[in-house]
Amino acid sequence: MQFAMRILGVTVALVAMFGCNGDLSQHLPQPVLLNADDYRQEISDIDRLLFSPNPYDDVRRTQLAAELEGLASRITAGSDAPFLKMEASEIRTLAVLAKNTRDSVPRDRLEENWMRIRNNLFDDRSWMARSSADLKSE
Repeated sequence: MQFAMRILGVTVALVAMFGCNGDLSQHLPQPVLLNADDYRQEISDIDRLLFSPNPYDDVRRTQLAAELEGLASRITAGSDAPFLKMEASEIRTLAVLAKNTRDSVPRDRLEENWMRIRNNLFDDRSWMARSSADLKSE
């Protein structure tokens, strides 16, 4: 009974706060789509480091983490947009994961999260890698 009363109380509070026809999405950070061409070097470097079939050694882990940190800093430089701050936080989390993922662990999750974040932030471009098959010879 107490649980039902709490639910009713929360519902009443939300209706009072937002109105019956309130759009809760208006309170979410608005996405900001960045021009991928302005970040092409960083994106390409991260793609190469992440998707390369070469061994995932300490040097590569450290370099990937540094590239991700650099991108996170760059996308928030000069902007207070909450969406960019949130995405930068996700990139920094990915950097920590990239640095702590060992060679014996599949990198599928890293790759999937990078592509998700990349697609959230940047307009899609044909030059973006989606797998090691998309990488140009170095």
